[in-house]
Amino acid sequence: MSSTSRFRTDINALRALAVLSVVSVHATGLPPSGWIGVDAFFVVSGYLIARSMVREKSASDRFAVLAFAARRFWRLAPAATTTIVVVSLVSLVALRSGTSAPVLGDGAAAALGVVNWVFLARDTDYWGASSSASPFQHFWSLSVELQFYLVFPALVLAPWRVTRARSPRRYRAVAVRVAVALLTASAIWAAVAGAVDPSAAYFDTGVRSWEFGAGALLGAASVPVGSRPVRARPERIRDRQRVRAGFVAAGFVAITAATVVGPPSGGVPIPDALLAVAGTALILAAGRALPPLPLLRSRPVQVIGDASYSIYLWHYPVVIGCGVLLPGQRVVGAGIAIVVGVLLGLLSRRFVELPALRLGRSTRSPLPKGLLAAASVAAVLAMVGSVTSARSTVGSEGGGHDHAAAPPWNAAALSAAVDAGVRAKSWPVDLTPGLDSDLAGPPEGFEACAWTHVSDPGSCRFGDPRAERSVTVIGSSVGASLMPAVELAFGTDALVRGLTANGCPMIGITVEGKTPAARARCDAQRAAAVREVNRSSPDVVIVTHAYDGLAQQVGRPSGRRAAENWFRAAADLADAVRPSGAAVVFLAAVPQGPDRARCAALRWTGPDACATRLSEAYALAAAVERRVAEERPNAHFVDTTGWYCDDAGVCPATVGNVLVREDGQHITGDFAERISGVLRTAVDTATTSASSPRHD
Repeated sequence: MSSTSRFRTDINALRALAVLSVVSVHATGLPPSGWIGVDAFFVVSGYLIARSMVREKSASDRFAVLAFAARRFWRLAPAATTTIVVVSLVSLVALRSGTSAPVLGDGAAAALGVVNWVFLARDTDYWGASSSASPFQHFWSLSVELQFYLVFPALVLAPWRVTRARSPRRYRAVAVRVAVALLTASAIWAAVAGAVDPSAAYFDTGVRSWEFGAGALLGAASVPVGSRPVRARPERIRDRQRVRAGFVAAGFVAITAATVVGPPSGGVPIPDALLAVAGTALILAAGRALPPLPLLRSRPVQVIGDASYSIYLWHYPVVIGCGVLLPGQRVVGAGIAIVVGVLLGLLSRRFVELPALRLGRSTRSPLPKGLLAAASVAAVLAMVGSVTSARSTVGSEGGGHDHAAAPPWNAAALSAAVDAGVRAKSWPVDLTPGLDSDLAGPPEGFEACAWTHVSDPGSCRFGDPRAERSVTVIGSSVGASLMPAVELAFGTDALVRGLTANGCPMIGITVEGKTPAARARCDAQRAAAVREVNRSSPDVVIVTHAYDGLAQQVGRPSGRRAAENWFRAAADLADAVRPSGAAVVFLAAVPQGPDRARCAALRWTGPDACATRLSEAYALAAAVERRVAEERPNAHFVDTTGWYCDDAGVCPATVGNVLVREDGQHITGDFAERISGVLRTAVDTATTSASSPRHD
């Protein structure tokens, strides 16, 4: 994202390909690995920065650090700050306070160049809000780039200052060695981190630094020092240029292929970005001193390449905005997002980037004032975000739940409340919990159930320890969110234990998006839960998990095969705990719906925007578990769809005055408590009824 003394149309075309890949994948999901465009940008940045440093040092025996910082500031900061301010103002006006507050916080972190660390912490927290909902999510790459600009020059300048051999060749050698060291150390760390924790690896500066290092190695090595021009015959020159052009074309083919063959999500730099990095390196190395190629120098390609930085800045807020404004029109929203994002980028290039660059060249000492301005923007956003968050917290406290005034529903009351939720056109004034409530995390008082330490008898344990009856819950985070209902339903006369684990289907299926280490950990937790059930011999084992997992199995099998896999896994679990003598109750989960952070984000959005319908995956999984109950004598099935949906299959966001889901698939603690009565009745009926001993 910089420039050199000789304009290279191939690099500008590379920028165009990279930014369009990123824009397309964010808007449409295609190409599936379009995110590797960011990796190409990193390599280009490393190349241009290292080359400019070595060129300047070799030519003048000095490197002006402040001038370098000023150039970087005027190249990047004005357009980024404009985007941050505009998006923050729109968020403040259009979004509910509970949604706008974290957006403003992300904007402040983006202005300071540390937002990647904010997202790293957020996305490694299972219950935390995903960074993908933030309109500043894409600023993580700019933060990584800024951190590289701070570290790499320092790593090169230190040995430059102490070296005795003051020659261009020596300066280049030092820069090459630093780049090699950076590339090697970061590549090792990237390989380890990508295998152990890919969600953390994505935003980690250390994991991404090898890409800058690869570009810096090429950039430093490409600077000619002490060499004499070699005359060659014209035909030899043309032959070499043809070979170089072939390599450049191969580089573009490699990058294009990388956008298709890589993983659609959960990608990590090593190994998933290797092909794109290699293709970028090929273009940078072979395109040097090559005349502009016809296709690459075409005006549309060069215009997009020129504006690639601003297009990158603006496209993601537009994608998020279209997703909020047009939730049920994915194709239309994607088309609008691409067109508007590119147009805003072109306008930003014309009216923000170019004037800022001219101002930077004409201003004698621009850096201190510029840094002060960026810090001021961050401070203002942080302050406004804090005030907004405080107001939303106060407002949400007003909707607190009085358990004495709101007893658990019986079947008739629950059915009436569901119907009222379907008919509702506005949010209840006494909605509990409030829309601006911070609901991230396991239910209050049930934090240990996020990942039960099975070997600890007190972990996720409730109820009467002296009771003769015991009830155990086996499940993922969906099971953990159900724990308040189970504790209230059975805790007065039974010992209640949760054997639950975030992100782990507690039946033996394998879902996408998990590393081998994470899958092994889930397998170990599942095995430990089975051993504990057989050891403790509870009277009832309630099994519940998100049914969307049926459609997320590794390899994306067809519906029929996915259902068969689910059946075998559920049946195997029922068989595995049969020695305990427990009645196994498969409890249908809450239907997955829109995430409240998006569907209820706008101040004028009603509850109908957050309603959902039963999916095909839900119906298949429920039918499969009903079949297990019919074929296994110790298994039973409880159909809970009537707790969440009306007879037409419409599942409202509110039931009565209670918010059903805290996100897409976890019920709120208030809703869990209100369904405790029907839960007790359904489980007791399923496990004791003589007329229907196996399913409800």
